[in-house]
Amino acid sequence: MGLGRTSCTIIGLATSAFVAMSSASWADSENDDLDELDELVVTLYQSDFDDGTLQITESGTYILAEDISFNPHPAGSLADDGVTVLDAYTAGRPFMSQFGATEDGKYDPAAFGIGFFAAIAISATNVTLDLNGHTLSQHPEHALLQRFFAVVELADQPFVPAQGPSSFGDELIAAERVTIKNGTIGLSSHHGIHGNGAKRVTIEEVDFVDFEVAAVALNGVDKLEIDESFASNREDVPVIGTFSNARFISAYVDWLVQTGSPTTLTVQGMPLSAGAIQSALRASINAVHEDVIVDGLGFIDGVQHPAEYALYHNKFGVVDGNSYGFLVNPLGVAVGGFPSQSETPSRKVRLTDVHILSQRASVNEVVAINVGTGHAKDPVGAVFMVRNTHPSTGVPLTTSSLDETVATYTGNVLANAQALVAKAKLNGEFASSFLNADRSSITQEILDWIENTATLDTLISGPSDYLCNGDTMFHVNKGVIGFKMDGVENVKLQDTSASNLENLGSAGSADCGNYVFSHPGATFTGYGGATVRGYSFAGALKAKVKSATAQDLSAAGGSVIGFDVLTDSEHVRLTDVTVQNLEAGSAFAPNGGPNADPDAIGIHIGPDTQNVEIKQENIDSLTFGAFGSTFDVLDESN
Repeated sequence: MGLGRTSCTIIGLATSAFVAMSSASWADSENDDLDELDELVVTLYQSDFDDGTLQITESGTYILAEDISFNPHPAGSLADDGVTVLDAYTAGRPFMSQFGATEDGKYDPAAFGIGFFAAIAISATNVTLDLNGHTLSQHPEHALLQRFFAVVELADQPFVPAQGPSSFGDELIAAERVTIKNGTIGLSSHHGIHGNGAKRVTIEEVDFVDFEVAAVALNGVDKLEIDESFASNREDVPVIGTFSNARFISAYVDWLVQTGSPTTLTVQGMPLSAGAIQSALRASINAVHEDVIVDGLGFIDGVQHPAEYALYHNKFGVVDGNSYGFLVNPLGVAVGGFPSQSETPSRKVRLTDVHILSQRASVNEVVAINVGTGHAKDPVGAVFMVRNTHPSTGVPLTTSSLDETVATYTGNVLANAQALVAKAKLNGEFASSFLNADRSSITQEILDWIENTATLDTLISGPSDYLCNGDTMFHVNKGVIGFKMDGVENVKLQDTSASNLENLGSAGSADCGNYVFSHPGATFTGYGGATVRGYSFAGALKAKVKSATAQDLSAAGGSVIGFDVLTDSEHVRLTDVTVQNLEAGSAFAPNGGPNADPDAIGIHIGPDTQNVEIKQENIDSLTFGAFGSTFDVLDESN
């Protein structure tokens, strides 16, 4: 495995078969009564993953026999009819024959409706996943085509009921007493290890490389131990979040085509059918795949495919949304602001000898239309964008101008698909569909603006008609955070470090004015996406940090904070902590928007915290750009 660690190789196991072993004993960290079971041992090979997610529903030990690269149903392979050749538009997803409603189905159509969300999904009790010195990762092709993914999911579905971009099921079955050890969790378009409601999780001697959003993200976890782990995130991401939005909306467009929808969308006087919009969307996705995967460029060719470059190109090669190293959070999605103490917190979290070696992101703000009840969005929650621009030239991509008084809708393959689906939903065409379109909030007024070639000022009369401080899925922008220990009770960090964290994101847009709050889910005033935090503790109760370092942290457009104790956290002790080489606001310039001067702060203690104690801090080399200040310790709790 990576980073110089060696491991014992287990030999002599049967090939991909269950092998009965003598009775094995399990005990948790509180010395509960020992449970005996006939343990099963499974040796895992690449072939066990070639047709989709490995679902672990039985207790036992699962051992990798080789490196695994997860890429089921790639482009160029045959569909389940044995005749049709898959293109990028259709590749990487479960076949209809694999869904549970069919005779041979093994995948829940709700849980897997937006694709294979994990290489391994564990929903059993008493499971050991032994990486055995190998790497378990998502293949680059699948990472391009499946933009929501965890290498290991600690449940049978990735969200608690009623959360997420679609309905994943009425009941979540979470893993309990799970050990993941001895290897590398590799490439992932989202998470290394993710889960909701898991209990008694141990991660030991596992390194995390090339994740995009987080190495480990566990919500509502009860007893977590991570020992001897290193993490560094991905720096060759070829696309931004708009490509994920295009992949998600395609299922809805496909439904309209398959059902013979009569709905059309008129763009610049030309009516576009569902078939025409599907064809354009398919060609767009295939073009990106051609450049990134088939031709092996790893990026979109702006000469060969200028429209795709304009809409999807990732100019920095790093994730364009919030980025975390190790995250714990209350039960449920971590997409809102910073939490207060929760009724469903994570509990009893221990991290020892855990180090973030590098973590870079460019958090991008996506301005949304305010429809009164929230933002204008498609059925999976993706923002309907009217302020997006070309990554190189700054030319608008959805409208003819950034001046609302003359801006008319010109459209693009993504926006056209979102608008068509919204119009069909308002026409009642999804009433009998297995796809839930209820979340779509693109209004009739927006559709009238599109189809009547009106100017945008018929919708937007001022800054309050926009909503800011979110990303492409309108998650609250919170920036780059190494250790996000939020909404947790009893957390101990020993010998940890967050190094080489960088946020390339700009200051917040002035489109919403110099607001106090714009995004309804935000916790703090102003724009939050340009910040870097080595460690955050929000809504934390009883946190002990010893021998921890935050070093070499930088932000282009915002503040940098080594250790941040926030919201109503209480009983937090920082002992022998080091902060060095922080650089805030290196490219910051005031723009009339909601941006505070970027400060470099060693330790910040928020105004609502209680009983925060600092012992033995070493803080050095704090700098800022043309604006801002430095604080070794900024204590606002008094």
